[in-house]
Order: sequence, then structure tokens, then C-alpha cells
Amino acid sequence: MKKYAGLTALVTVPFIIAACGAENNENEAENNTEPAEENAAENNNEEETNEENNEAAEEGEVEELADEYGLSVTVEEGEGDAPEASLEELEEAFELISTAKEADVLEFQESPEAGEIEESGTAVGEYGVPGVEADGHVEVSFSYEMGGDLEDESRIPSFEDISDVETAFEGAEFLDWEEETTESDITGAGTIAEFTSEGTWELLASYEDSEVSLSEDDTWMA
Repeated sequence: MKKYAGLTALVTVPFIIAACGAENNENEAENNTEPAEENAAENNNEEETNEENNEAAEEGEVEELADEYGLSVTVEEGEGDAPEASLEELEEAFELISTAKEADVLEFQESPEAGEIEESGTAVGEYGVPGVEADGHVEVSFSYEMGGDLEDESRIPSFEDISDVETAFEGAEFLDWEEETTESDITGAGTIAEFTSEGTWELLASYEDSEVSLSEDDTWMA
């Protein structure tokens, strides 16, 4: 019996050692996993922080740019519904709005109906903001009644009446002119039509991952 007992003891020892080895391996695996999980969490936090910093930087550069032109904008997280604009396009819009607010009179550019005046009809005048090179212009459309003999080349036809005046901005999709009131006046012995419009410049654009909005009241003459 002693002989068998000795064998049993010898056989039992390796199992105990093996069991201890398994426990040690499990502990080592757990210890190795914890740093990996901590590193992953730290990386996620760093990515979130970087994204927040990038968004803050984008907001800051747009706000600073608008401030250079004396304008105030709102920059917030966007849903991508607004028309897209680059920083350069936003600056062009800021310059146009700022200059239009300071200008006394917009510059006449052209009229598609030039040279085709009739006794009565409709016409459109295109006006630009002085000193600003931008893809866009203000349009003034109106109905008119002319007086005098239009076939008499010795005299310039004169306006008798102007009505149905409307104004709008034609250009960048993210910029608009919201008209409130527009008045017309006939000057220059009846040969010149002047317009005074009150309204608001409205800007709504997607820049990077942000939405930029602006609303500026203005009154201009053309």
C-alpha cells in the first residue's frame, strides 16, 4: 500500500503544478489585456479631443474672418443641408456684404433690354457692389411707361411711370437678398430711374462640418 501511495503522490504533483501554471497564464493574459484596453480608450479620447479642436479651429477662423469685415456670424454644428462654401467663397461674400453696407450707390452694370425701350414694358437692371470682384450682382426688375415720341432720335425718351419693382441677388447659392421695401424715383428730367431698397443680406452655408449663418440689415441705392 505504501508503494502505491507514493506513486499517487508523484502523479498528483504535476497536476498541481499544471493548475498553478494555468492560473498564472490567466493572470498574465488579464494583465496584458488591461494595458491594451487602456491604450484604446486613450486613443479614442485623443481622437475625440482632436475632432473638437478641429471644429473649434474652423469656427474660430470663420468668425475671425467675418470680424475683419465688421460682420457677426453664427457657426454651429451643421447637418449638411445648406449649400457648401469654401473659406475663400465666404470671404468674398463677407466683402460684398460689408462693402454694400458702406456704399452710397451700387454701380450699374448692364440691362438686357438696353436699346429695346418701348412705350411700355418690363426691364431688368444689373448692379454690382463698387470695388468688389465677385460672381454675383443685384437685379432690379420693374414695369415702366414711357412718354414722348420714341422714334424721335433728337430727344431721349423719358419715364412717365415705374411700378412693380422687385430686387434680388443673383450669384452664390448660399447668399440671398431678402427685400422688405423698394421705392423708385424718376430723376434727370425723366430719363433716369433710381431705386432705394431696404432688406437683409442672408447667408447660410456649410463649411467643413459646420453651418455658417449671417443676417445683416442694409439699405442701398441703385
